[in-house]
Amino acid sequence: MHDVTVDPKGKYIYTVELKNHRVQKFNPNGMFITKWGFNGTGGRDFMRAPHQIAVNSLGNVYLTDSNANQILKFYDNGTFIGTLGSKGVGPGQFNTPHGIAIDANDNIYVTDMKNYRVQVFDSKDTFVRQWGSLGIGLGQFSETVPGIAIDTNNRVYVVDKINSQVHMFDNTGNYLSSWGSDGKGPQQLHKPEDIAVNNQGEDIYITDTRNSRVQILQVIE
Repeated sequence: MHDVTVDPKGKYIYTVELKNHRVQKFNPNGMFITKWGFNGTGGRDFMRAPHQIAVNSLGNVYLTDSNANQILKFYDNGTFIGTLGSKGVGPGQFNTPHGIAIDANDNIYVTDMKNYRVQVFDSKDTFVRQWGSLGIGLGQFSETVPGIAIDTNNRVYVVDKINSQVHMFDNTGNYLSSWGSDGKGPQQLHKPEDIAVNNQGEDIYITDTRNSRVQILQVIE
């Protein structure tokens, strides 16, 4: 299993399995509901590389496909709707999209890793804005930013795996702060990969991969 998410109403749990080439859907008690693959989406199952998954308020399911440099979109029953993006450097194009998150207004945020940026699309899947560049300065990224999350105050958190940091922005891309350094101590990270925020927007959960742990942090206003 490569990623897991819960729909905004808390009714369903979705998992994405990279090597099984499928999405599975469960209820909160873990009861299986349905599953689907990627044949019929413009590429056969084995050609797709879905990495992360997010669900909007309508129940539509979005997956980042790092192989095809696209976002795949489905209804919640697995019926394929369409794709967003293509390979490139222009607005709405991708080079290894990975992390994806959706805010309360159904805006979609994607980490476009090898373009060193975050791209934002509105609820109609139309490109809105982007931010980021390659570097180690404030608000800059390495080429590996696999995770992204948004809290209830519309703060956007981006995981920078190579630099072992988390960067925080407002939802228009203005840089707010960063934290983390490479190490094993509290608030240190070693190749973190993903991030999530609870419904209250207070607790942040980071998968600290090479330290084999999850760290829980709080944002201090």
